[in-house]
Amino acid sequence: LLDFDGTLTKPAFDWPVMKEEMGLLDEEVSILDYLPTLSPERAREISDILEKHELKAADIAEANDGSHALIAYLRTRKIPFGVVTNNAERHVLKMVKKINISFEVLVTRDIGYWKPDPRPMLAGAEAIGVSPEKCVVIGDGKYDMMAAKAAGMLSVHLTERSSIPSDLTLRSLRDAPALLKQLIDK
Repeated sequence: LLDFDGTLTKPAFDWPVMKEEMGLLDEEVSILDYLPTLSPERAREISDILEKHELKAADIAEANDGSHALIAYLRTRKIPFGVVTNNAERHVLKMVKKINISFEVLVTRDIGYWKPDPRPMLAGAEAIGVSPEKCVVIGDGKYDMMAAKAAGMLSVHLTERSSIPSDLTLRSLRDAPALLKQLIDK
């Protein structure tokens, strides 16, 4: 299972600017976790700001180095895969067209829960027909790693400077096919 923004695409969100617009000064607060604690009016305001930034990110999206090669590798080897993201589906679909990438399984926050909750990962595993303990999650964020762990999946953190607990670390998405081959051949 693959994360989308920051994993298959280059990070396109300006989180500090977006959080400042929302009045969220605590860096540790997740915007999506914050929404249910608000009045309906304030939640709508925050959602509107998030939507605006997601649309902007969709307009400037670029494929991450290695994303096309990774998907080609997965298809060639007939390895089931899908994307699990906290983004809204319509924005992901817009980005997918822009960066010319495709996949059959997409789980977004539109299902009503989001990472670090394990349910999106479990929904992704079910959709690709793979048991959670046989799933590998590749993502760039701490919520990706937390959701993978909570779902009983192997977590692979995509980063150049890992400080987030994960089972394995990848410095570049270009290295993912070799890592997956090692895991499969074990």
